[in-house]
Amino acid sequence: MTWKRLALLISICLSVSAQARIPIILDTDIGDSIDDALALAFALHSPELDVRAVTTVIDDVESKTRLAWKMLGIYNRRDIALAMGAPEPLLDPTMSAASKEFAVLTRNDTIPDTARKRAAELIVDIVLQSRAKITIVAIGPLTNIALAIKTDPRIKNNIERIVIMGGAYLSSEAEYNVKRDRAAAEIVFHSGVPVTAVGLDVTSQCKLREKDLDRLRMALDPASIFLVRLLELAEEQTHEPNPTLYDPLAIAAVFRPDLLEWQAGTVDVPLSGPGQTVFKPAAGSKTQVGVKVNAPAFLDLFVGRVTRGLGGLR
Repeated sequence: MTWKRLALLISICLSVSAQARIPIILDTDIGDSIDDALALAFALHSPELDVRAVTTVIDDVESKTRLAWKMLGIYNRRDIALAMGAPEPLLDPTMSAASKEFAVLTRNDTIPDTARKRAAELIVDIVLQSRAKITIVAIGPLTNIALAIKTDPRIKNNIERIVIMGGAYLSSEAEYNVKRDRAAAEIVFHSGVPVTAVGLDVTSQCKLREKDLDRLRMALDPASIFLVRLLELAEEQTHEPNPTLYDPLAIAAVFRPDLLEWQAGTVDVPLSGPGQTVFKPAAGSKTQVGVKVNAPAFLDLFVGRVTRGLGGLR
């Protein structure tokens, strides 16, 4: 084989690989808990994903957007669109608790004017302009997603699916992301868009092991050092030395659904209740929820990705 043919073959392979990447929008309440930052890092380290945008949601969205912007800079991904989301849920009250994670921010961590675009508007623009269907990964309250659907229902035709970290489907527990905005969750689950949900039933089994934390501490690239600092700040606030990877499991569900077992059904979120997700099995439903997870395999995948340094992130 000549060098020209080899170069052509490599070019074709790279082109096919790029086309096969899954385009996603990541909607996050980063800063509220450490798993959001870990999920963003995991997404940026996953070559299967094409992160088109990051949007922030609920409460102190200014600081959340600054933290997301800082992380994108550390990961050399300032090419990713960023937008500040809704500060208030549709119906439920706001909260004003300060996050220790924001201590990493300095006066130099200012966001560009473009990031002040409303998150719902950015979601609508990206989805409508994309040639490929977009997967929305929502790892915070669903306010921005519900607003985008209501702002322009046409986006439903170009959303591949909405992957949610939220709810509890095999129990009656009210999970944080759903109960923070029950109305938004109800809108999303009844939107007609395919929904993939990982709830407390599976995410609560994915707790970082001590050996995982040791690998993170030994990885001395700037991104890993930054994540370790965030982990330390989170532990100061929660007194939880081994955080649970609620949100990163939602990232894995996008490109490694085989790590979980799924069940199809319908989900209701009664507005009169505390934020419970009422799941009823139904074959053929567009909604599927995780019911089992291979936690060790997921943890190995996660840690292997986020500790491999900044090289080759794209």
